[in-house]
Amino acid sequence: MEALGAGVVIAISLLCLLIAILWILMPFAIFGTKDLLRELIREQRKTNEILIAEARRVRARDGYKPDEEMSATR
Repeated sequence: MEALGAGVVIAISLLCLLIAILWILMPFAIFGTKDLLRELIREQRKTNEILIAEARRVRARDGYKPDEEMSATR
């Protein structure tokens, strides 16, 4: 019976140690992704600009006027 209690204590201790290690490492993982997120945002803005330019080009080619309603069957 005492062996079972000691096993539970060891398991809980290992779990606490794992949580402590993850708690310490988490900020480094978050700070490491900030530059990647900034790069993704820049690329997304470029993509949006390209899509807007393409939409304007297609609308101009098709003779779309701003006061006309856009339909899906067009």
